[in-house]
Amino acid sequence: MKLTPQAQAILLLTTTFGKSDGSGAKPLSNSEWGRFANRLRAHDLDPANLVGGDLEAQLGGLDDRTLSMARIQSLLGRGAALGFALEKWERAGLWVLTRADREYPERLKRRLRALSPPVLFGCGKRALLNIGGLAVVGSRDASDADLAVTRHLGEKAASQGLSIVSGGARGVDEAAMAAALAGEGTGIGVLADSLLRSATSSRYRGALLTGDLVLITPFNPEAGFSVGNAMARNKYIYCLADAAVIISSTPNKGGTWNGAVEALKHEWVPVWVNRSEASKAGNTMLVGNGARWLPDDLDSMSSLFEPAGLSAHDDLQLRGRDEQREDEQAAQDVVSLSAERPTELHVQRAEAVPSSNIDSDPYETFLARLGALAGEQALSAAQIAEQLDLKKANVRDLLKKGLDEGKLKKLAKPVRYKLTHASINQPSLFGNDL
Repeated sequence: MKLTPQAQAILLLTTTFGKSDGSGAKPLSNSEWGRFANRLRAHDLDPANLVGGDLEAQLGGLDDRTLSMARIQSLLGRGAALGFALEKWERAGLWVLTRADREYPERLKRRLRALSPPVLFGCGKRALLNIGGLAVVGSRDASDADLAVTRHLGEKAASQGLSIVSGGARGVDEAAMAAALAGEGTGIGVLADSLLRSATSSRYRGALLTGDLVLITPFNPEAGFSVGNAMARNKYIYCLADAAVIISSTPNKGGTWNGAVEALKHEWVPVWVNRSEASKAGNTMLVGNGARWLPDDLDSMSSLFEPAGLSAHDDLQLRGRDEQREDEQAAQDVVSLSAERPTELHVQRAEAVPSSNIDSDPYETFLARLGALAGEQALSAAQIAEQLDLKKANVRDLLKKGLDEGKLKKLAKPVRYKLTHASINQPSLFGNDL
């Protein structure tokens, strides 16, 4: 596994290496790494400068008690332990993504900003991390009725080209992912323990090899289960998705409850709750906290991705807050240290196409804006809706019309859409400047 000097430095500073690590130094937490990265930026440095460099000269005057020079030196001196670990992980088919890599999930950076994990370990198709999907979470000991609802959600998501995002745990998480994969859909599993074991398990091996599944963890791939890790990873499940469904929860107790409350507090995604008899009390309380009841009719799941109804005033306030968050992200994002390149699926919000170059028909306007946004690049329906600031239900209708007319092409696994060559070169849509 060949890593850039920047990736090596980030791993050394933020990751545990198990028994091969005899340094005794505690790796930097997400928040500590954010502070340290800002410190580097203030000195016009990036992590790569620290590998083999003169730390005293580069970081002189470091005055943070928890980020002492001795601690940083000890962490960076674990090169041998890192080498042994990388060799073992590579044999199992694992890969590493840091926040400086272009394939790192854009949703995590945008929603969690400096608190997004500096390192992700994974196996399977990395491109799945940037397409979003439906998070489905719930109890490890769910009732048969709740598991039936879970499997139905997984099947419906697969049939409509949506990925299932889950924690991979026994019960609801596992049932949702298994149903999606059985329906020839895709899945994203955010694990709290032993990615190494899961990557070599017969349960997942087939889907990993076909590119229908990606498994990731922000923790050491060999780490055993801990309640702390399980609680910490919940936020990543929500932040990688575009909507979430809570199948079952126990009030004021457990990872499902705490994760749902956190997602509602931060308004990461629309949160829906199953009408579970077995978990009536907990699910009802979540609705009281701002979640919504899962509709009975799931023939079209597009409604799950719409935010709760807002007044025009509230909508403007929400958009203003999102824009402010984007500005804060741009200022604080430690990923951009010096080596970041745009992700394959990350695009700028499309500029308005001059009205003189387009038809007044909303469908033609949509095609024009999509061409200005992506050109020949393939994007998911969720990405198109987000970048063009359109409702997902409307986007799906417009995409269907484009497919019917041959102006759009649909790609599978993951499901994405792109303009045909003829549409891209159509002057009536894009004028002479594009």
